[in-house]
Amino acid sequence: MPYFKDQEEMYAVQRAFFDRVARDPEIGPQLQKSKLVIRFKVHDPDGIVTINCRDIPEAGKYFDTVFGDSDLQPDLTLLSSADINHELWQGKVNLVTALLGGKARAEGDISQAVKFMPALNPIFDIYPQVLKDLGRADLITE
Repeated sequence: MPYFKDQEEMYAVQRAFFDRVARDPEIGPQLQKSKLVIRFKVHDPDGIVTINCRDIPEAGKYFDTVFGDSDLQPDLTLLSSADINHELWQGKVNLVTALLGGKARAEGDISQAVKFMPALNPIFDIYPQVLKDLGRADLITE
């Protein structure tokens, strides 16, 4: 059974998560420095989240996030199930292993992903905390 019952539930978690990451003084600048536009396109449920580190973000953030379709042209698009994406943000799935194992696909220059890989480790601590703050500790995987 999927972690998220529908797109609305998934987006609510992702909005809270990316809002916190975009304001984080440690992670935000690293992602902003990459100047990348990264799109996460998931299925089961379907959803699209685009991280815009290229343009000047809204005040108080290091990058902006767009949910749903966007005219932004991504440098890199990562495609997977929503469950794989959910496990990725918890540090339970290694991105390179997922790509090599066929659980995720990348469109664009995968070497660009190297620019944001160092920022992922602290993210793995933020995502479960966001789930707890939302009252969704049930979504934390062991």
